[in-house]
Amino acid sequence: MTLLAVVFFTLATMSHAQSQKTEINIYNPVLRSGKEMGKVKTDIANMLSGKTTIYDKKNNLSGIPKDILVLDDRIEFKIKNQNTIIYFSDIIDDKILAQETNTISAKNMYISCSAQILLNNFIFSFEGPLMMRKLACNRFEELKNYADDLYFIQYQLREKRYKSQLVLFEPIAEQYRALKVKPPVSEELRKYIVQANSFNQQKMYDKAIELYNKAIELDQTAYPAAYSNLALLSAQVYKFDAAIYYMKKYLLLEPDASDARGAQDKIYEWEAQIVK
Repeated sequence: MTLLAVVFFTLATMSHAQSQKTEINIYNPVLRSGKEMGKVKTDIANMLSGKTTIYDKKNNLSGIPKDILVLDDRIEFKIKNQNTIIYFSDIIDDKILAQETNTISAKNMYISCSAQILLNNFIFSFEGPLMMRKLACNRFEELKNYADDLYFIQYQLREKRYKSQLVLFEPIAEQYRALKVKPPVSEELRKYIVQANSFNQQKMYDKAIELYNKAIELDQTAYPAAYSNLALLSAQVYKFDAAIYYMKKYLLLEPDASDARGAQDKIYEWEAQIVK
């Protein structure tokens, strides 16, 4: 789902009681229908060739990339003659965001404007010349398309992984369904569940997801509701493919649950949110 959030706040007080405000627009990428790998690779190459500045946070390196290659499994380029490789498999779970930041004076004139794609260890930045900062803002629609391209690659890899993991989980779920006495919830497992629910109530969804994952790592079947909760939490942070994956696991364990109909309907809802 596209999320455009605009946050306004005062940055500083200028002379003659003038002030500045900053607008931040955030876009969560979606899976666009009609995209295919060849066109996506060409788009990404064009993005990196279009006066893009890349900041490699891990190596504290920033510059305009050169010698750009976009291959089936990775992106290669040089920053200040240093070789850099982004393997798609390494960004499979990274959160991708496109962000536009505008600083505007009290007279409604642009002071600065930048557009970025945020990808954990990398920031792809687009900035206009000093006197024409608004040009960077005008690139935000283009930038959202590039974010969708990166998400397309990420989605293909995750789909392959989720399908293989569901196949491995089917015999585990079958054994669980055959049990007359279900496994008990251990005290350690309960601790993770309680902590995850607490963070969920605080709307700290990423932390809640982390703790629920610890719970299912401890025991895959003792608390099936962990999967439905993980599904709902994943949807809260716009990871709809993960939400579908977890809900399918829940239904494999509890196909006759009282909320099974609603769980399947959620899957249909999230499938529509993924593809635009």
